[in-house]
Amino acid sequence: MSHKEMGHWIMVRRAMLRMSQARLANAIGVDQSYISLIERGERPLSDKLRQKISTALGCTPEELTRWPQAAYVSSP
Repeated sequence: MSHKEMGHWIMVRRAMLRMSQARLANAIGVDQSYISLIERGERPLSDKLRQKISTALGCTPEELTRWPQAAYVSSP
């Protein structure tokens, strides 16, 4: 999955949870502008950051990388 695709699915999952970029950023300890860059595919994700984001979004890192297939299987 490309950085751009990963960013898109992070944005989709975040929107499903009605979570703002600022709230996600606060949950994982980064600036809101960094979340924006990730969602636009302008920043790659380290394994550590992918873990933090998936935890904040209520899924596993594997589920995050398998989207869109897993995105709508179960919603919180």
